[in-house]
Amino acid sequence: MESVSRDEQNKTVCPIVETIKIIGTEARLLVLRYLFEGPKGFNQLLKESGLSSKTLSSTLKFMEETGIVERRIVSTRPFKVEYVLTAKGKELEGVFKMMGDWGKKWAVNQN
Repeated sequence: MESVSRDEQNKTVCPIVETIKIIGTEARLLVLRYLFEGPKGFNQLLKESGLSSKTLSSTLKFMEETGIVERRIVSTRPFKVEYVLTAKGKELEGVFKMMGDWGKKWAVNQN
């Protein structure tokens, strides 16, 4: 039987930490919140989220790279793109609901 050192045990990947690495910025949380409502164009996300265009652009790019969001070309004349959640992204909705419920109970209006 193979023995695992304490250092190797501490290097074990934590799924919660890995999830937070993907969704754990305010910008990503906002984008997810609005995409749970359905597909959105860049300008619509910009307006709803209140993010700067640079922040939104880099956030969407990261979310595409991690497989949470898909960029779809809707039309070419005029050129129009929309962002939609992938199946992987849609699965986060339950996590958000639980976080929202916890926040309403414990984090909002706590003085």
